Amino acid sequence: MNKDKYNDQTIIQYLLGSLPEEEAERVEELSFIDDEFADRLSAVENDLIDNYVSGRLSQEKLERFASYYLASPTRRKKVKTAQVFQVYAENAVATGQVVLASGPSQTIARSNRSLLLLNFLPFNLPRLVLTAAAVLLLVGGGWLLFELSRLRRQIDQAEAARLSLAQRERELQELLEKQRIANSSVESELERVRKEKEQLERQLALEKQIAGSPLPGLNIATFRLTAQSRTGNQLSITVPPGTDYLALQVELEPDDYPSYKAVLLTQPDKYPVAWRSERLKSKVLGDSKVLEIVIPATLLKSGAYLLKVAGISDRGSAEGERGYPFSVVKR
Repeated sequence: MNKDKYNDQTIIQYLLGSLPEEEAERVEELSFIDDEFADRLSAVENDLIDNYVSGRLSQEKLERFASYYLASPTRRKKVKTAQVFQVYAENAVATGQVVLASGPSQTIARSNRSLLLLNFLPFNLPRLVLTAAAVLLLVGGGWLLFELSRLRRQIDQAEAARLSLAQRERELQELLEKQRIANSSVESELERVRKEKEQLERQLALEKQIAGSPLPGLNIATFRLTAQSRTGNQLSITVPPGTDYLALQVELEPDDYPSYKAVLLTQPDKYPVAWRSERLKSKVLGDSKVLEIVIPATLLKSGAYLLKVAGISDRGSAEGERGYPFSVVKR
């Protein structure tokens, strides 16, 4: 997959939901398997948030931002954080409270405290947030409650506008759906449903085998990937001869999404993709929730692997990525 063809403008279209579905899936998959591209996508997203809270978006992008980007709870938290720090910074400058002491030692001390705050802030916050955080160390707190109240009113107004745009989006989506049906797209949709049904039937058959139901002729080796598997206690999996499938029970902590996707990468290069899943549902197993992932044993060779799991939000975007490294020994 060529990541160089995705420039900043294309990434912005992806973040605003303007890319065709097939192209958006390619961008999502690339961000899932390529850490360098994921960092670049995060940087473009931070710039987009900065432009939004600073009022520098065009009318078209502003409407897409309000109707699509802000529909995700995770993304709304990023924007609200940026708005809070922007208010702090603007009021600090406007009221003259951001004034360094005249002595050189005092100036250096305040600068050092600003750098310490930047070191403890999350690495993926927008640059506007990082800059405002440094300014915040120099600001008095007398006006804090007033500004928070004003910001809350602004957020309420923005939320009302978002709901109005969301309603309009639903109406347009219903219209497009009717046009799609009128244009004979039912056949392609039926084909997709059939393929998904076949996939689920195969998955169900394998899950029955894992649960102990009789399915003669299949040999399945089952292993559990826990939170400790992600923090250094890497699991070594020995695959016996004659094994048809490898069943991985992946513990979720926490289980916050309606469905999940998984991709298996070879290490150390984390490429190419050895296997990828359809959408998966979590289930209760004992005292925890797990994903049951079934991989054909013929796809695996002796060596190191990384299983990446991401939650799929209600809007269809991949979030909350986590990795489970393990090694395979085939006898």
